[in-house]
Amino acid sequence: MSKEILKLENIKLSYDNKKTYALKDISFWLMSGEILSIIWINGSGKTSLLKIIASLLKPSSWKITRHYKNLAYVPQKINIDDSFPLLVEEYIKIYNEKVSQEEIWEILAKFHSSHLIGKKIHKLSGGELQKVLIVSALLSHPDLILLDEPTAGIDMIGEEIFYEMIKEVKDFFPQLSIILVSHNIRLVYKNSHKVICLHENNFCCHGTPLEVGNNPTIKKIFWEYVLPYEHHPHAHNEHTKTKK
Repeated sequence: MSKEILKLENIKLSYDNKKTYALKDISFWLMSGEILSIIWINGSGKTSLLKIIASLLKPSSWKITRHYKNLAYVPQKINIDDSFPLLVEEYIKIYNEKVSQEEIWEILAKFHSSHLIGKKIHKLSGGELQKVLIVSALLSHPDLILLDEPTAGIDMIGEEIFYEMIKEVKDFFPQLSIILVSHNIRLVYKNSHKVICLHENNFCCHGTPLEVGNNPTIKKIFWEYVLPYEHHPHAHNEHTKTKK
């Protein structure tokens, strides 16, 4: 049975003693098993919001209710020294010290990625690296995983492959909740249970893809980008694209 695992109320973030706000009036909730996507305009504070959820950044005012035990945060970028020949298995072990080699092999096999285990981490493609980061996060057995713009630097085909992986993640871990940031409105609309819109450091709306797609403010900001797809969340195991 689905239950509320996270609730944010009136979150505000200021870096200049409340003269201006990087985030303001952010309120939403998340249920177990849901995929919640944040769509944004550049500079709207999406990374700051994820860091607040992950307790990596303290807001200026807030009320946050958490009903989960473990959270995993996958940043948009990681710094890897190209001169250090770190293998995928070694990288995963750094962040999951108690995990056995067999567990690493098993979860990579689930996501058709066993061939990556002996590769050097800095030699991976953008899509391969993103898969390794997510697999590493899953090994910590999170109830909630935060993905900061996971498809950045990945082409359109790579984005589709990423969302196929998210579908597989949900198949294997149906109670796992996911919050991700994306600029691809069409894929967000197609693959999410809920959507949050941030614009000009402010909160536009929060709701199902259909509710967000019908919101006049969102239509004005994003125009046709919220319109082309019917909603097919992963819970329904559908990924078809349909013109309205």
